[in-house]
Amino acid sequence: MNAQAQLSRLDSYCLNILSWLKPPIGFMKLNVDGTRSNQSGFIGAGGVIRDHNGDWLSGFSINLGVGQIINAEARGLLSGLKLASDLNIRKLEVESDSAIFVKLLIDGCPISHPLGNIINSCRHLINGFEDVRIRHIFRECNYTADALAKGSLSHDYGIVIFDTPPPHVASAFTDDLCNLPRARRVRTRPEG
Repeated sequence: MNAQAQLSRLDSYCLNILSWLKPPIGFMKLNVDGTRSNQSGFIGAGGVIRDHNGDWLSGFSINLGVGQIINAEARGLLSGLKLASDLNIRKLEVESDSAIFVKLLIDGCPISHPLGNIINSCRHLINGFEDVRIRHIFRECNYTADALAKGSLSHDYGIVIFDTPPPHVASAFTDDLCNLPRARRVRTRPEG
């Protein structure tokens, strides 16, 4: 048995219980997500803005045509920030389940990077808010944005804005409001 196989036999797992959390009073929360159909290559994104009670302020789905998932995540955030700006939101929490894109946004990247223009546009919009907090979350805390993103692949190219939760996200949105816990299996290794 090779060393990798021996290590994997030592792996163990635990369950983390996660749920969507309301933003603090005075803040609104933007959750965004991207999606990609492996069969067609079509990408899309979705997002939702909620207040400190968890109430729906606005949401969107955007069909982006063919592309890569990281582009969907980036364009989703850009669309969500534009929507928040249009709503004159001053204090915003931003959550995405794309660790790679959150890291690129926080750390920055050169304009020559394939996502450089989008990241710079996001950073420009972020500077227009009074206070913005950006963080990575696990997908178990992002179900409403995920449902909006997946729904984007079923409509024409472009963005659709939702003033109320559309039927295909109602269940995920209600689960978030009720703070429904979701389990995430995480691999752990014994110390030593």
